[in-house]
Amino acid sequence: MLQKIIMFSSSIALSILAILVCFGVLDALWLGWIARDWYTTEMASLLRENYITWPWVVFYLMYGFVVFVLAVVANRDKPLYYAGIDGALLGLASYGAYNLTNYSIVEGFTLFITAIDWAWGTFLTSVSAMAGWTGFQQVRNSEEK
Repeated sequence: MLQKIIMFSSSIALSILAILVCFGVLDALWLGWIARDWYTTEMASLLRENYITWPWVVFYLMYGFVVFVLAVVANRDKPLYYAGIDGALLGLASYGAYNLTNYSIVEGFTLFITAIDWAWGTFLTSVSAMAGWTGFQQVRNSEEK
C-alpha cells in the first residue's frame, strides 16, 4: 500500500515538474526572444517599466496544477495525444478568455497580439500537458516492470 502511495506521489511530482519546466522554458524563449519585439512594439504604451513578478509565479503554479488535473490525470490511461488535445482545448479556452477580454476592454491591446498570444497559449498548454503526461507515465511504467 505504501509503495503504491509513493509511486503515485512520485508520478504526480514528476508530472507537475515536467509541466512547469516545459511551460517556463518555452514561455521564457517566447517572451524573451522569439516574440519579445512583437509584444514590446504592439504593447509599448501598456507595459510597466518594472515588472511585478509574483503574479507570474501565481499564474504558473496555478495553471500548471490545472493542466495536470484536466489534461494529465484525465488522460492517464490513454495515449499521449489525448493529453495534447485536452491541453490545447484548455489553452484555447483560457488564453482565449484572457486575450479576447483584453482586446475588448483594454485600449491599445491589438488584434495582432490577441491572435498571436492566443495561438501561442494553445500550443504551449498542449505541449506542456504532453510533457506532464510523459512525466506521469515515466514513474508509473518503471514501477510496473
